[in-house]
Amino acid sequence: MYVVTLEQASEITGLTVKTLRNLRSLGQGPPSFLLRRRIRYYRADVTAWIDAAAGRTNVTPIRRIS
Repeated sequence: MYVVTLEQASEITGLTVKTLRNLRSLGQGPPSFLLRRRIRYYRADVTAWIDAAAGRTNVTPIRRIS
């Protein structure tokens, strides 16, 4: 499995590092673990969390006007 840092997870999700830290403290973000006292994520867990979050949104897509 591919392990990513907090900063890399931030780039993947489009969320700030601070937001990911806050979500982690609330138990609402992607599953994470500590490796040598640093927050790490499995890339597959991050993408699965994004997919699950996208499925729960009630947002209507915006149509672009050409």
